[in-house]
Amino acid sequence: MISTSPTRQALAVWPLFLAIGLLMLGNGLQSSLIGFRADLEGFATVTVGVVMTGYFAGFLVGSLTTPLFVSRVGHIRVYAGLASLASVATLAHLLVVHPAAWLFFRTITGACLAGLYIVAESWLNGSTTPQTRGRLLSIYMVIVTTGLAGGQLLLATADPAGFVLFVLSSLLVSLAVVPIALVSYRAPEVPGLGPIPYRYIRRTAPIGLIGALVTGAASGALLGMGAVWGSAAGLPVPRIATMLTLALVGAVTIQLPLGALSDRYSRRRIIFITTTVAAVLAVWMGIIDARSPTALVAIFLLGGSSFPMYSLSGSHVNDLVGPELAMGASSAIMLANGAGAVLGPVGASLVMAALGPEGLWLYIGSVHGALALYAAWRLAKKWDIPAPFKRPYVPYPARSGGLRAWTTEHHQDDPEGLTQQD
Repeated sequence: MISTSPTRQALAVWPLFLAIGLLMLGNGLQSSLIGFRADLEGFATVTVGVVMTGYFAGFLVGSLTTPLFVSRVGHIRVYAGLASLASVATLAHLLVVHPAAWLFFRTITGACLAGLYIVAESWLNGSTTPQTRGRLLSIYMVIVTTGLAGGQLLLATADPAGFVLFVLSSLLVSLAVVPIALVSYRAPEVPGLGPIPYRYIRRTAPIGLIGALVTGAASGALLGMGAVWGSAAGLPVPRIATMLTLALVGAVTIQLPLGALSDRYSRRRIIFITTTVAAVLAVWMGIIDARSPTALVAIFLLGGSSFPMYSLSGSHVNDLVGPELAMGASSAIMLANGAGAVLGPVGASLVMAALGPEGLWLYIGSVHGALALYAAWRLAKKWDIPAPFKRPYVPYPARSGGLRAWTTEHHQDDPEGLTQQD
């Protein structure tokens, strides 16, 4: 029986939290290290973008295949296997320094990380109750984002041109297996899987689905090409690490206030305002001197307005589709986010190759600006829409996943599911 106390539930899943923290430290370090090292190895800017996209392509594959493995062998075995494979892929970058090989290794890493996210989040969802899930997931979100931010800081602990940072990243990912392997309680049972309601969500809450896509494109560009931008701009490694960390710190700091506003007011309006602010801040980043203190403030605010768009979009979708589709909606949103992240590094690299390193900020500003225009058009058509299932905002990290199937039982008489229109 699951305890109804959030404190007891948090203590019960502390091995999972510890494992995720270690995993995020290793992944956060690797995400910046690969881009930085690829630039040092002489890879062309567009080539670096393609290599970084491999992670997100793998992420899509892992999102689709991991549930099948979990249903066959269980959470713990899948987690241990994927973490070990991710650790090996990290070290493999040192053995074969070639863009095609690195693209393959990044794809493997992305597939593994997607699977690890899904295992962790489905395990966490199955170990909590509806009364405490929001608080437990908030703790999880803080651990994920803090771990990613800490990983960026580790970039400054050794020379990126050497092997030490690759080994450190691999060690952290390997250590993430230990708390899970030694856990003393059973993981939750895995329910049957069903189709993801893409068509229904697209027609019911398009702003939410497009918002997840845009967030993926912007975050993929920033995390995948941020180190390349900093290197091309002549910034020292500690400065690059600090700026990327501040973007994630901004996401943690501003996410909850934004969520509180979206609980009180229309989420569509909050999405429109937030993505507009992100677009302006991105353009500002491309204008100001990257070495100035103002740049630190700007990237902090940019992270705080860009990354939370995933949670805002996900909450908006769930407001409209109803609780019986919540997990299927989460899977659809995560895959839309992953699809955007595939496009992000490549799109940013093409703009950077044409316009220089500042093209990164123009790209991020453009994708947020496109969402702002679309949201403005939807708001002009209908300022207010009913949100029959609106519930308190939950700050999911921008790589959330769901394993539970969405049910079609309640939609037999309405196969299109067109009970709500955004």
